[in-house]
Amino acid sequence: MINNYIKIAWRNLTQHTSYTVINIFGLAVAMACCILIALYAKEELSFDDFHKNADRIVSVGLESGFFGRTLSTPHPLADAMEEEMPAVEKAIRLNGTGPLKLSKDGQNFAEIETGKYTETAFFDIFSFDLIRGNPAKALGSPHSIILTEQVSRQLFTSSENPLGQSLYWQRGDTVEALEVTGIVEAPPQNSSIRYQAIVSYNTLDTMRRQPDAWRSYSLNTYALLSSKESLSSLPGQFEKLVRAHYKTREGEEPGMTFFGVPLTGLHLSEMSSDVGFTGNRSYLYLFGSVALFILIIACVNYVNLATARTSLRSQEVGVRKTLGAMRGQIVGQFLGESVFLAVISYLFGFVISLMALPYFNELFGTNVVWTNNYLFLGSLLLTAVVIGILAGFYPAIYLSGFSPAKVLRSKGVLGPAGSWLRKTLVVTQFAIAMALIISALVVYQQLNFTQTKDLGFNGEQVVSVEMPNYQGWRLRDQIRSTLLKQSGIQEVSVASSVPSGFNVRLGQKPEKISPRAQANTDESIVFSPAVVDYNYIDLLDIELLAGRNFSSDLATDKTRGYIINKKGAAKLGWTPEEAIGKPFGIQDSEGEIIGVTENFHISSLKEEIGAVVLQMKEASSWSSRGNILARLAPGQIQESMNVIEEELEKYDANMTFHYDFLDDKFDAMYRTERRLAKVVSLFTFIAIVIACLGLYGLSAFSVERRVKEVGIRKVLGATATQVVRLLSVDFLKLVLLGFLISIPIAWYAMNQWLQDFAYRIEIGPGIFVLAGAAAMVIALATVSWQSVRAAVANPVKSLRSE
Repeated sequence: MINNYIKIAWRNLTQHTSYTVINIFGLAVAMACCILIALYAKEELSFDDFHKNADRIVSVGLESGFFGRTLSTPHPLADAMEEEMPAVEKAIRLNGTGPLKLSKDGQNFAEIETGKYTETAFFDIFSFDLIRGNPAKALGSPHSIILTEQVSRQLFTSSENPLGQSLYWQRGDTVEALEVTGIVEAPPQNSSIRYQAIVSYNTLDTMRRQPDAWRSYSLNTYALLSSKESLSSLPGQFEKLVRAHYKTREGEEPGMTFFGVPLTGLHLSEMSSDVGFTGNRSYLYLFGSVALFILIIACVNYVNLATARTSLRSQEVGVRKTLGAMRGQIVGQFLGESVFLAVISYLFGFVISLMALPYFNELFGTNVVWTNNYLFLGSLLLTAVVIGILAGFYPAIYLSGFSPAKVLRSKGVLGPAGSWLRKTLVVTQFAIAMALIISALVVYQQLNFTQTKDLGFNGEQVVSVEMPNYQGWRLRDQIRSTLLKQSGIQEVSVASSVPSGFNVRLGQKPEKISPRAQANTDESIVFSPAVVDYNYIDLLDIELLAGRNFSSDLATDKTRGYIINKKGAAKLGWTPEEAIGKPFGIQDSEGEIIGVTENFHISSLKEEIGAVVLQMKEASSWSSRGNILARLAPGQIQESMNVIEEELEKYDANMTFHYDFLDDKFDAMYRTERRLAKVVSLFTFIAIVIACLGLYGLSAFSVERRVKEVGIRKVLGATATQVVRLLSVDFLKLVLLGFLISIPIAWYAMNQWLQDFAYRIEIGPGIFVLAGAAAMVIALATVSWQSVRAAVANPVKSLRSE
């Protein structure tokens, strides 16, 4: 019997090739999308689960009114957690080293991008394998370093034993010696902790390891809990710890607390530092939903085409029932066909996904690889079977319910049963497809807005070059004078921070900043500071609203002069004109405001413009290094860049030449959004193609069923235009209804997405009109092909049998 079912299924699929191709192509492409998104989701959800104690490890964060929520914690916290919190078994500190310049001979330095400072218990808490060396001692002594195998091969020959060898480490203006005490496996791809080298924590400057530095938040803390159930007790134990170590006035609350984030949830939490489509749960939901919608559209095609073919299959059902077939057998036959079709589609989808994976990674900015996990592959196959059953369930029940007498008496031509379902499903298909069209248009309009909005400064042809060390920063005036002698360099400025690179935040109460502040708040006002020179404002074409720029003729500008932006003046309760001459100081400095600039963006449009202060006074705690800003002449960019590099090499022959053009730097801030636009456009195209394939199939069957009606109308004088309108208008009504349904759905979804931007477009009616017009044109072109063929056909051929 099963053999007969397979034969009948194969015969039906091969006899009706257009029906088979439409279904298999749609389902295969949809399943390929789902397979790729499943791989992406599997990678995202598996982060850090390879650690033996993954369910007992937490990353500690800080929550306060000033800093918000951050994973930056103080040095003494780890020791206090071990001693005072019963829920904590072990705790360690982890801090980034920045790029490491290492050399075996002290001459040829190789730059290692990612390094970590940490302690011996690192290997007790995390399951990173130390290949060579003693994990209990490798990080015990200062100036110890552990290398990954790749870095070890880069620095040493294959015949050398790196253990016990010395390396030279260039740190700014000094060179230190490190001893190699271990070789460790590189962290796997799904690790939130990444490193190429690990340096013993005691190598850090003693100033950064003060046992009472509770208010210096500069490193990460991880803890191994005594049990996974201990997580719920952390808030109460953190509260006791904070009250013990943060002194407040009697009756006052500390205003801050610590919290624990489970390690396995860190990657997809709000605390994740990853960018793009990784480390963001919302993208996981978004792409999963879109892939599911595309699969629904493909399944809808199957249901619609299967029920539309009732005239072709109803006589088969009638004959089989007359010969004694039970309804259950007929249901089994149709479900079997559906599952058979789904499995074939899955195999094609599997091949498509393999071929598309490199392009998927390039488009998504990921590094997803195919897994040899047979459970995963089996679950995908099982999913395909379930999809086949769900897609074929209604057609099987519907077709198996025909009365044999009625079917045979009517020669297989039945009434409109099932037509309302088909119409509903077509509306659903196009509602989804048009919601994607609207979303793509909104994303592209927002991207265009971010790329054309006035940022408040002129960054064209302006390059920002990182100073190699403190010596270069100290001699910045000399460097500037030398560079200005070059014909290809029009203007030069040296500053600690540049737009897109204001990394310092300083906050104080309004009355501390200025005794004449008129702010309507007692909360701290946060300023983003930069140590600049006389040329900074002119080079960037920042508009001065009131007051003046720094002047080389006034020595006091170097020690007491401050220029703030309009937003900073407003936060202190002043207009730009009122701010001039007001006393101003931050972090115990004293001076006065000599100028107020127009607001200018120092970060992406996702963030509101904040208060900015420019000063010439040196601030050693946060401005020991900086950047050269140079406006280059068109046509001489490469020559000018070579000159800048040669000049900086005088201060550090082994430096790595880091530079960015300001307009490129801001453009790079929206790399994720550009990827999103491409991804949504691709998904939209796929959804439209699959939906139109279904519409094409339905229109073909509709024309086939109405071919004699068309012939009679033409004999009675109907024109080709009237026939096309007759056959197309019903489908276009469904598309129009789908468009109307998609409007509120797309508006809500994209309005939520736009909330991430402090500066954003308004979703106007033009977007919906454009999307609706595009969908109607596409649908009309799809349906008209069959309608035109019927309209121009010879009516004699269609009526000959009558």
